[in-house]
Amino acid sequence: MSEALLKAILRLFAVVAKEGDVTKQERDQIRVFLNDHLSQSAVDGYLKLFDEYTKTISETGADASAIEKLCAEINPHLTQKQKIVIVLELISIIQADGTISEHEEKLVSTIGECFKISAREIEAIQVFVLGNQPSELDHDHLLIVDASPTATFANARHMVRDHLNGFIAILHVEQNDLYFLKYLGKTDVYLNGVPVKSGKISVLAVGSLLRWDKDEPVYYGQILSQFMKPGTHSRTSFEAKGITFKFKNGRLGLRNVNLSEESGNLIALMGASGAGKSTLLHVLNGSEKPSGGQVLINDIDIHQAPDKIEGVIGFVPQDDLLIEDLTVYQNLYFAAKLCFSQKNEEEIDLLVMKVLEDLGLAEIKDLKVGSPLRKTISGGQRKRLNIGLELLREPAVLFCDEPTSGLSSRDSENIIDLLKELSLKGKLVFAVIHQPSSDIFKMFDKLLILDTGGYQIYYGNPVDAIVYFKKSINLVNSDEGECHECGNVNPEQIFNIIETKVINEYGHFTNERKMTAQQWHEIYEKNYKPFSVKTSNDEPHSTLNIPSRFRQAHLFSMRDIQAKIHNRQYMIINLLEAPVLAFILAFIVRYYNIDDKLTTGYVFSKNLNLPAYLFMSVIVALFMGLTVSAEEIIRDRKILKREAFLHLSRSSYILSKISILFILSAIQTLMFVIVGSYILEIKGLFFEHWFILFTVSCFANLLGLNISSAFNSAVTIYILIPLLLIPQLILSGVVVKFDKLNPAIGNTATVPFVGDLMASRWAFEAAMVTQFKDNRFSKEFYMYDKVMANADFMKVYLIPELETRIQYCINNYRSPDPEVKETMQKNLALIRREIGQELNLVGADKFKHMDNLVPARFDSTVYQDLTVFLDQLKTFYIRRYNVADQKKEAKIREMTSTPEKEKALEDLREQYNNESIMELVKNLSETHRIIEQDGKLIQKIYPIYKDPEPDHMVDFNAQFYMPTKHFLRSNVDTFYFNTGVIWSMTLVLALLLYFDVLRRIIDGIGSLSNPLHRRK
Repeated sequence: MSEALLKAILRLFAVVAKEGDVTKQERDQIRVFLNDHLSQSAVDGYLKLFDEYTKTISETGADASAIEKLCAEINPHLTQKQKIVIVLELISIIQADGTISEHEEKLVSTIGECFKISAREIEAIQVFVLGNQPSELDHDHLLIVDASPTATFANARHMVRDHLNGFIAILHVEQNDLYFLKYLGKTDVYLNGVPVKSGKISVLAVGSLLRWDKDEPVYYGQILSQFMKPGTHSRTSFEAKGITFKFKNGRLGLRNVNLSEESGNLIALMGASGAGKSTLLHVLNGSEKPSGGQVLINDIDIHQAPDKIEGVIGFVPQDDLLIEDLTVYQNLYFAAKLCFSQKNEEEIDLLVMKVLEDLGLAEIKDLKVGSPLRKTISGGQRKRLNIGLELLREPAVLFCDEPTSGLSSRDSENIIDLLKELSLKGKLVFAVIHQPSSDIFKMFDKLLILDTGGYQIYYGNPVDAIVYFKKSINLVNSDEGECHECGNVNPEQIFNIIETKVINEYGHFTNERKMTAQQWHEIYEKNYKPFSVKTSNDEPHSTLNIPSRFRQAHLFSMRDIQAKIHNRQYMIINLLEAPVLAFILAFIVRYYNIDDKLTTGYVFSKNLNLPAYLFMSVIVALFMGLTVSAEEIIRDRKILKREAFLHLSRSSYILSKISILFILSAIQTLMFVIVGSYILEIKGLFFEHWFILFTVSCFANLLGLNISSAFNSAVTIYILIPLLLIPQLILSGVVVKFDKLNPAIGNTATVPFVGDLMASRWAFEAAMVTQFKDNRFSKEFYMYDKVMANADFMKVYLIPELETRIQYCINNYRSPDPEVKETMQKNLALIRREIGQELNLVGADKFKHMDNLVPARFDSTVYQDLTVFLDQLKTFYIRRYNVADQKKEAKIREMTSTPEKEKALEDLREQYNNESIMELVKNLSETHRIIEQDGKLIQKIYPIYKDPEPDHMVDFNAQFYMPTKHFLRSNVDTFYFNTGVIWSMTLVLALLLYFDVLRRIIDGIGSLSNPLHRRK
C-alpha cells in the first residue's frame, strides 16, 4: 500500500469517526488497523497523522461531497475486495463505542455507493460487526457456529459443535465472495493453528481451518457448502469401494482404494510419480474397469451400467484435446454441436459465448489455437479451453488429469479457481495435482494421497494432512499445519516425510525409505475414519444429447474441412502438389526425335515414354493418397479418446475422414490428369484416366488411414510409406515382368498371386488396356485386329507347335523307352486338349480320333488324319485372317477415299494411338511367343486381343494386358473389372479400419514380445 493511499484512507476514517472528539475505542480500532498493515515503529507516526486529520475535519466540517472526493481518490487504487475490507473497518470504527448514529449511517451509505457496494452487503456487514449475541446475527449472509442444537434462525445458517463455549460468526460477502470471521467466547479457538482473539474480526482465507479441543474441526469447504445456493440439478453422491486394479502384466496398480464424496466438493489426488494417480482417475471416470471393487454414482455402478450415467461424467486429460487449426470459438462450437442435437444454431452460439466469457476467453475467440510449439494462445488459455470443452455439457462429476501441468503459478491458480467455482456451483470435481502452491493446496476440500504401488495412505482435509504425517513420525510442532506468520502451507513437507530415506553409518542418505508404502498404508488403515455420505437416489443429471450417426458424420466432416481450410500451408501444398508433379513428370517424358526429318515436333503416337508416364501416374496417385491420409487419425488420437468417452460414433468419424479424403483425392487426381494430358497431348479417355487414378488414390487413402490408426508415432508411419510403395513398384508388372520374377513367387503364364495383391498392377493394366483399346483410332479397327491377331497366332505359332509334337509322336510311337512313352503321353494329352477347343469352331466331325490320342492307340492312321485336320484348321484360320483383313482394308479405303480423309485418318492415328503402348500390350518384345505350362500351350504374344479361358465360374486369373476378365460366367471389360478390384480392396481396408484390426494385431504382437507377458 502506498503512503498516499494510506493517508487517503486515514482521512476517510477521520471523516466517519464520531462527531466531536474521537473516543478511545475508535482510536484503538484505528491502531489495530495500522498494526495489521505497518511495522510497530510506523504506527505511532500515522496515529498522530490521523489525529491531525480529525482535528482539521472537526474545524472545517465534512459533508457528502468531501467523502465522495476522498472515495474518488481511493477508488482507482483498490480492488473491490479491498474496498469491502475498508468498509468493514469503517463500520468497526463507528461502532467501537457501541452505537451508530443516523449521521454515521448516512456516511457509511455514501461510502458504499461510491465504492459500488450494494446496500444489502452494507446491511450484512453492519449486522456482523454490531451483533454480540447469536440472536442479533440472524441474517442470510451469516453462519453461526455454536453448541446449541436447538437454536433456530429465520435467515442465518447454523452449525453445531458441542464443546464450543461461545459462538463463531462467519460473514459471506456475496459480491466478492469474501468470508470474515468473528469469535466471541472462552474456548481456545485456532484459525489455521493461530489462536483467535475473542471479539476480533479476521479474514477467512481459502482453505482455512477452525479447530479447538474435543470437537470436529470446521473446514473451509463446509463453510462454503453452507452458503452454496441450491442448484437446479439433483444431488450427486460418488463412492469408490475397495478399488483394486491389475495391469495386463500382472502388476497391481491400485490396492483397496476407498472414497466417498458428494456434489459441491473439489478433491485433489496426489502421490509420487508412478503411484497410480492417473490410473485411479481412469478407473473412477469409467475409462478403465477395476479388477475389484465398485465405483458408484447415486448407487449406480458406472462399469456395470455405463448407459445409465452417460453424460454425467466429464474428463479433461493432461494432454490437449484441441484441434490446432480451428479457432477458440470453433473448438467449442463443434464440441457443442456434437453434444446437443436438440439445440439450434442460436442456442449453440449463446452457449459457446457464455462458456468463453466464463473462461475469460471471449476476447481471443477468433484466434487459431495453434500448436504448443507454435503458440497462438497461452498455455493457461489452452488449459481453460480444454476445461471449456467439458463445461459445455455441465457434467455432474468432472475429472481433471494434472490441469496445472506446465503452467505458470498465476495460470495454475486461475485454473484451480475455475475448478473451485465449478464445485461451488454444485459439481463434484476431482483433479490430479502435482506440486501445488500453498494457495492452490488450500482450495481443495479433500485430499487423497497414493503411495508407490497404489497404496492409499491418506484421505481427508488437505491442511490436516501435514499435521497427520507429522504426528505419524512424532515431529516437533506436529500440531502446526501452516506457518503462523504468513499462513502458507508447504505440501512438499508431506512427501518429504513419506519418502524420508535411511541414513547409513557415514551420514549419507541411502535409497531405502524409512517407511515403505505398505507401512504407511497400515498406519492409515488404523487411523482412518470413514466419511459418511448419504447415497443419493436421484437420477444423475446429464445434458448430453448426441446427434444421429449421419449427423455426427456431417459435423465431423465440417470440423475437418474447417481445420484444413485454416491450415493454409497444408491446403497450398496439397492443392499444388498434383499439378506440379504432373508438370514435372509430363515435361520430362515429353519425348520426340529432333533428328527425325519426317516430324516437325512432338507427336503423341511417337512418344516412347507414355507407358512410363502412365505407370508413374499410378505411383504418384498412390503416393499422394498415402501422404495425405497417413497422419489423419494419429493426429486426432487424443480427441478420439474423448469422443469415445462421450460415446460418439467411431463409424461416423471414419466415414467423415474417408469422405473428405476422397474429395481431396478427386481434386488432386483431376488436376494431375488435366495438366499431364495437356502437356502430353493425351486426347480422349479423360474420365477413364481420372477414374483410374482417383480409384488408386482412394485405395491409398484407406491404406494410410489404417497405418495411421495402428501405429503410435508419425515417424514410424513415414518410415512405413516406402515399405508400402516399393512392393507396388516392383510387383506392378512394369519394373520387373511377372514372368521374370523369382520362380518361388512368379508365374510365366498369368499374373502371379503377389501381383494380384498390388493395386498398382490393376491400375496400370487398366490404364494401358483402356488407352490402347478404347482410343478413337483403335476403336475403328480393334475387332478386325483382334480376329487377325488370334488367327495369326494359330497359323503361325500354335498349329506349327502341334505339328512338331505330332511328328515327335509318329517318329517314336513304337519306341519301348519309358521316358519316350511318357513324353508321348504328355504331348498327346496336350494335343487332345488343344484340338478339343478347336473342334467347337470347325465342327466335331472334322476329326474323329480323339479317343486314339493316347500312346497305346496312336498309329500312322491317326497321324495322317490328325495332319489333315491341322491343315484344314490352318486353312480355316487363314481364311478368317483374310476376311478380317479385307474388311479392315475396306474400312481404311472408305476412310481415306479423299486426300482430306486420308490426312484426317493419319492425324487420328498420330493423336490417339501410341506406338510404345501398342508394342507393350501386344508383347511384341517377348522372344517366346508360345510356351508350355501345366499341360497347356500358353499364348504370350497378343494378350491385348486374347479372350479369357476360365476354368471356373469365378476365375479372373489371366495374362497381363488382356482386354477382359472372366467373372460370374461373363467377360467384364478390363477397365471396369480392374477398378472394381481396387474398390473391393478399398472396401476391405475400410472394414479393417472400422474394426481396428491392424492395431489389434500390432498390440497383440507387442504384448507377446513383452517379457513380463511371456513370463506370465
